[in-house]
Amino acid sequence: MGFRFRKSISIIPGVRVNLSNGTPSLSVGPRGASVSFGSRGTYANLGVPGTGLSYRTRLDRSARSRSGGSTQSDPALHHALEEEVLALMSAVHAITNIHELTPDISTGTTLAELESLYLRSLMEPFQIPAPVRPVKPESQAMPAQPEKNEGVGFLGKLFESESARTARHAENLLRWEQELADTVRENALQLQRYQQQRAAWAEQYANWQHEANEHAVKLESSQANAQQQFLSDSAWFESVLSEVLSQTEWPRETLVAFEVKPEQSVVMLDVDLPEIEDMPDKIYSVNARGTEITEKAMSQKAQRENYARHVHGCLMRLAGIAFYALPFDTVIISGFTQRISKRTGYLEDEYITSCRCNRQVMENLNFMGIQNVDPVEALNSHTVIRKMSSTFIFQPIEPLTLNAGFN
Repeated sequence: MGFRFRKSISIIPGVRVNLSNGTPSLSVGPRGASVSFGSRGTYANLGVPGTGLSYRTRLDRSARSRSGGSTQSDPALHHALEEEVLALMSAVHAITNIHELTPDISTGTTLAELESLYLRSLMEPFQIPAPVRPVKPESQAMPAQPEKNEGVGFLGKLFESESARTARHAENLLRWEQELADTVRENALQLQRYQQQRAAWAEQYANWQHEANEHAVKLESSQANAQQQFLSDSAWFESVLSEVLSQTEWPRETLVAFEVKPEQSVVMLDVDLPEIEDMPDKIYSVNARGTEITEKAMSQKAQRENYARHVHGCLMRLAGIAFYALPFDTVIISGFTQRISKRTGYLEDEYITSCRCNRQVMENLNFMGIQNVDPVEALNSHTVIRKMSSTFIFQPIEPLTLNAGFN
């Protein structure tokens, strides 16, 4: 991708990093719970904080096998299945309503606190570690083509009719072809994202070297000069935001590019949003007998509405994190998705929403009752650029820029 801003960072699911460079930290995100997406499925990773216990379960494929094939009601089994359904649907809710983790920006870091940290940091050696070069991922193995007898039990081999055998094998082949296509798509996206992360790392490393040299120069300046430099030191404010973002838990690995303009009191961010195909698309429940977990496909409109809430929630949460970390007036945040172009074969960015957020407007949100906030409506209180239909279908846009309300 062609980065619009000079700094970027990958937010890693369930990873918290403490860089210990004297800058303020922020811990936001669901402790003990994360979600991973990919061609192998959508999984909820659930844990109980403080116990070391964890649980991994798939969200996008039938969980009927967990019943063990029981046909008789068992109260203990029924209760266990209800607990699992609750965990599944809680994970789906957490993905859809990611905005509920937006921090209360009125409790964030003040300018005086940052200035104190800035002056103190100039008296210390440069402590920010060099960015870690990303590891090239291994491609996922292609799924094996199903055998003709796959999915049939012992009795089925004896009594299954030829037509039933043909229908079962055709269904297995269709599922295999879909998994094959998903794997090819995921491998292509994975490679393109690695190349993007590799380019981001190279840029981050160059910025790190520059900041290390700048720090050495600043050590030689007087405190009076440092106070004058404080409000114009973009690199330092970006390091503050970078540390806060690095400690943020996110449902999937997400690239965020950003730039800070302290003299204009502006933070600009671009975020790599998930595709709608990566979102959970099932509703789970326990059957009437209490013997198995059943799934029901969401309607396409419901899935698109959940995706719209997630997209706007991502922007709302990141804007809130930026306002929490830096006491500036404006956050310009834009979200893009990535598609493999049929025209070029390369991964290309498509911006689908862009928002100029105002601190005073966002401070008016009821953070104590944020579960009652609709992220779509909340962003409508700011300057928003998007082309979204009444059925939540997005079209590409041109994102907002610093010097104009519209690009």
